[in-house]
Amino acid sequence: MRIRLIAAASATAAALTLGIALPAAADGHADVAAAKRAVKKVKVYQDANFKNRNTTFTENMRNLKKDGWNDTISSAKNLGNRRVTFYQHKNYTGASFSLKPHHKEAHFGHHAGMSDATSSIEFD
Repeated sequence: MRIRLIAAASATAAALTLGIALPAAADGHADVAAAKRAVKKVKVYQDANFKNRNTTFTENMRNLKKDGWNDTISSAKNLGNRRVTFYQHKNYTGASFSLKPHHKEAHFGHHAGMSDATSSIEFD
């Protein structure tokens, strides 16, 4: 870690001496923070209480029919640090509900219109 900081400081000093513009993340800290913010990961389950068939999504899913998960999700765990929203219809339309980062929902039936009805998933 110390060597990285010394290298970053040397690069910064050289760039300032030469009058070169530095990137916003010249010290490396902003890159780490950005990577932490960008974690999109939700694990979905076919049945309530996180049971039976499951899979993990790490990107927006406009139409779950293509992946064999249309109208079959009954519970989920948001394993990332981005909010995830489940929609009743494809293309992010219809009834919906969201899970905050690191939250879970044991039964989608607790949300109006969402019992075995998810057709698209979107990360914020």
